[in-house]
Amino acid sequence: MRTLGKGGQTGGRSETGRGLMQHENTPILMVLVVMVLVVVLVEYLMKGTANFVSGMNISNVLLQVSVTGIFALSMTLVMISGGIDLSIGNMLSFLATGMAYLMRTAKWGEPETLLLALAVGIGLQLVMGLIISRTRIEPFIVSLGFMSIYRGLTYLITNGREITIIGKLEFLKAVVFRVGLFVVTVPIVLFVALSVIVALVVKYTKFGRRVYAVGGNEGAAYLAGINVKNFKLLLYGINGLFVSIAAMTMLARIGTGAPVMGLGKEIEVIAAVVVGGTAMSGGKGNIWGTVFGVLVLGIISNALNILGVSPHYQYIISGLLIVFAVVVGYYSSQRTVRRGVRKA
Repeated sequence: MRTLGKGGQTGGRSETGRGLMQHENTPILMVLVVMVLVVVLVEYLMKGTANFVSGMNISNVLLQVSVTGIFALSMTLVMISGGIDLSIGNMLSFLATGMAYLMRTAKWGEPETLLLALAVGIGLQLVMGLIISRTRIEPFIVSLGFMSIYRGLTYLITNGREITIIGKLEFLKAVVFRVGLFVVTVPIVLFVALSVIVALVVKYTKFGRRVYAVGGNEGAAYLAGINVKNFKLLLYGINGLFVSIAAMTMLARIGTGAPVMGLGKEIEVIAAVVVGGTAMSGGKGNIWGTVFGVLVLGIISNALNILGVSPHYQYIISGLLIVFAVVVGYYSSQRTVRRGVRKA
């Protein structure tokens, strides 16, 4: 018969606590909790004048991070596999202004416009993925070239002007449910649903295991029977799908296709993914870490806006967070390697 005394219970609790502390998402989760507590404290000290924790502001934060979050989900997969994509911000501008042009100027209906945007987004990413997967050219360089192409196409479509789409894509900004001033809209639901789906797929399917295998060691993945080239191509195609969805939701939210609407979005997304624990070198990371990273950056941005801090500081903070996360990740991996050597 198996019995557990106090020592056994204490040991079990300590093992559980140690496991939680060593979990890869614990640091970013702790940062998120601390930030929420700081925000609540500032709200208390300012006697409720800042409106950080009002239902309306919480809804605004979730709505603002939903587009970045959708981007970041597919970027996490690309970066875990050892790739990167710097073109997503300009690709968003191109797709969104293209959709606005078709609906406003060419008088296309919403269904055919959205379907074409999905097809173009996936197709363009497949072309980029084909170049990356079939050559030894760095993804950084290839995506940088596509970034310039998308920027040029965007200005050709718009001539530098904004294209409004009043009354279009209303279903993408509809209210799903409301509790007082707290409102949940379609973009928030999309972000949450896609996060759950991608997290489950990555954790419990062969696809997810292959993402880590390719990012960890391409040679070993190839010897294990994975078609590395085609798998990388698939990941960039998925990235195109998610960028297209993000472009649709952002266009619907702001109601205007603008050439600069995706400006700097790639930095914001990469910052969220890296802060969430994904290694720039590939092979490490997870979806929930990215979600926490997106929320951390969203709360920082919202707090700075409410306090009247210049938005230019947000770029500085994002850059510092990327550098800090990369440095911490490097020393964490070095410590893991040394621990493994000692055990051996």
